[in-house]
Amino acid sequence: MQISRRSFVTSAFAATGLAALPGCLSCGNAGTKTRLAVQLYSVRELIWQVGLPAVLADLKKMGYEGVEMAGYYTKDKKAITASELKKMLDDAGLVACGTHIGRDALAPENIGNTIDFNLTFGNNYLVCPGGGMRPGKDWKGTRDEWWEMIVKFYAKAGEMAAARGCKVGYHNHQWEHQEQTHGTSMWNYFFSNTPASVCMEQDVGWTVTAGGDPCEWFKKFPGRSPTIHAKEVFAKGAPGILGRPGNNEDGTPRKGVDWDKLFVATDADNVQWYVVECETNPKTLESVRGSIWYLRSKGRC
Repeated sequence: MQISRRSFVTSAFAATGLAALPGCLSCGNAGTKTRLAVQLYSVRELIWQVGLPAVLADLKKMGYEGVEMAGYYTKDKKAITASELKKMLDDAGLVACGTHIGRDALAPENIGNTIDFNLTFGNNYLVCPGGGMRPGKDWKGTRDEWWEMIVKFYAKAGEMAAARGCKVGYHNHQWEHQEQTHGTSMWNYFFSNTPASVCMEQDVGWTVTAGGDPCEWFKKFPGRSPTIHAKEVFAKGAPGILGRPGNNEDGTPRKGVDWDKLFVATDADNVQWYVVECETNPKTLESVRGSIWYLRSKGRC
């Protein structure tokens, strides 16, 4: 069954009855030993087939140290509690380095439950993957007014989270770099107007796909990126593995992420985790295995 990231996250909320998903930010050393994790969305269908404990064990054997959540299920797709998840991670020798949640989970009336659920096993990093970031049918104001509201929303969420030792963040897709508000890109406007307590989880594959240079954002907003999504640009027929961007429709090689340049930029910015995300093969481990092999060939683990 194919499922979008937004549906994957939303279904997890419905299953748990809580507006929160688990994950924790475990800071490691920067430089060439920046820690490697997998966003479990990359292997979601495999989890449903064989169960989360088996997948976690295999990821550990590959050399990954952590995982980021984007919904979670047992083999039969039943929800698991925070304590059950913590045991699964402990048994596998992994930690969680973040979680993707819907924006509603960060609302003032919900964020307390969100934090409680995550802190049960040590989570302090809550990331919204673009969900709820566009105005809905009920919004009566302008686009600029919408983004003014969004900035205030995240500033408040960041303040409430910081009071309990947590952080909130925002994860981009392609459109945040291409659509505009207040005369600039939505991505630039958002981080130019939110406090440093609101973190940036840049998906470098989407940034490059949008025609941007991910390294420039670390320079413009330094110290705000505890994690990145290490993802290659996505082309039809490409394997979804880092370092293998595939070809354009005319057969010419497609421009991918400049990983060597990115390593320098993320090391300088003290990025703690590379969270590998692969857009293909959610029923197997092949893409995440190929991606860690690539990072190992570059001396990143």
